[in-house]
Amino acid sequence: MAWVKVYEAVIGPKLRTLANDIGCSQNEALGVLVRLWVWGIRNVNAAGEIIGGSEADIEAVIQTGLDNRYSSKTVIRAMKDSGWLDVEDGRISLHDWGEWQAQWYKDAERRGRDAERKRAERARKKAPAPVPPSEPATPAKAVPKASYPEGFEKFWDAYPRKVGKGEAYKKYCARVNDGWGENELLEAAVAYAVSVEQNKTDKQFIKHPKTFLSDATPFTDYLKHAEPTVSTAASNDPYADWR
Repeated sequence: MAWVKVYEAVIGPKLRTLANDIGCSQNEALGVLVRLWVWGIRNVNAAGEIIGGSEADIEAVIQTGLDNRYSSKTVIRAMKDSGWLDVEDGRISLHDWGEWQAQWYKDAERRGRDAERKRAERARKKAPAPVPPSEPATPAKAVPKASYPEGFEKFWDAYPRKVGKGEAYKKYCARVNDGWGENELLEAAVAYAVSVEQNKTDKQFIKHPKTFLSDATPFTDYLKHAEPTVSTAASNDPYADWR
């Protein structure tokens, strides 16, 4: 059974912009978004990226049930312009999908574990009693954990919310390739952690590391020498991109 979460924060300036760009009501614009999100449950990965698909696939989804007054191409263009669809390196993703639909993936994982446990229990009941081995079994080799450079590990230790380490590392490398120094990124992480502590920011409102290091460079708000790209209030608000 597929389901999606629709937060009240979705009803705001960002939705109005989408409706105005399409030329429809906000209710119609919200309906298009929900239709796309429900489709996304089975057709995008946990990061929101379309699996083996293209913009044409999104057009086909949106065109279903769409009023004849509107063009699916116009709708998609409006969704890109207003930030509901992200385009990076030729890939199209549903904006912040991994954060807003995280609970669905957690439930799916739990259901998978429950099903596997039941299968194992049935197999155990059917299997004959095990014969004791004549020699001690060779212990399985431990699978080594992924290793990261020292600079990134310092950043990770300082950052106040540790989730999605692999994705955070990709963004970290991208920012270093952009010319940002490792000391600058560490400085930003430390400053953000201090801000979170001082403001007693609730965990759900702390940015994911990959978002903090995203292409929009919100981390520069916490560098003394950098020109800020977003306001401090927006950086502490996880719904800022929705408004």
